[in-house]
Amino acid sequence: PNGYDDFVKASAMVYGDVGGYYLMSRETLRATVAKNAEAVKLAELGLSRECRVPLDYSPTNTVRTQRLGAIKHLALAITATGHLAELENRPTDAARAYLTVIRLGKASSQGGTVIDLLVGIAIEAIGTGAMEKLAPSLEAKQCHEAAAVLEACDAQREPANAVWARERLWVRRTFGLRGQLARVIQFRSLSQSEQRVTAKLTALQARARRLLIELAARAYELEKGQRPKSLADLVPAYLKGIPQDPVTGTNVAYYP
Repeated sequence: PNGYDDFVKASAMVYGDVGGYYLMSRETLRATVAKNAEAVKLAELGLSRECRVPLDYSPTNTVRTQRLGAIKHLALAITATGHLAELENRPTDAARAYLTVIRLGKASSQGGTVIDLLVGIAIEAIGTGAMEKLAPSLEAKQCHEAAAVLEACDAQREPANAVWARERLWVRRTFGLRGQLARVIQFRSLSQSEQRVTAKLTALQARARRLLIELAARAYELEKGQRPKSLADLVPAYLKGIPQDPVTGTNVAYYP
């Protein structure tokens, strides 16, 4: 079973304009979340399976792009679930929802091309932003569990060069010699596009790793009564290893 198929089915089940969830009254939000409960449950089932984008090689397939928009809509429905949990003082449920959004962003782009990666980055950013705001209100156990999920997501992330290699294969199979000639002619603009997309992915990785460190450091502080003096203090009880700066490839700088 492919979890991506579950994401597609779940996204078709989403009810309402969930993009404005933060403007809804609590009663309307509660009703919307209830109607989307089955869609969220199906998305979570998809995340329990192996996931891979089923690629086709048609240059005019609008179904796939529509699916990408629908999956992002699904991510907003899950975020709405977390927002309601926050309003009702259920931080554990809120964290679970936001972490589900982050996992959905990564899983829904796995094995895809650049457009899948860009939508995945946007989805992860939604969940990451929500978790950043929630983190200061979490208890030690909640921080510990959230850090473990983020660390696992980070370890499983596809490198950008793998996505670009798949993108070039997709162009070759879809457009043949004409596509390859176009890539040669447009080499400079394509190279700039690669740099921009890679920069977006790098920025997301850096942001996710900062959040990972903050969650682990908060768990440490709540349990030990003081902030860790260095990231080495967090290994291995709170982190499996010290996160790397995605730009420099060295250990992330940490200032207590």
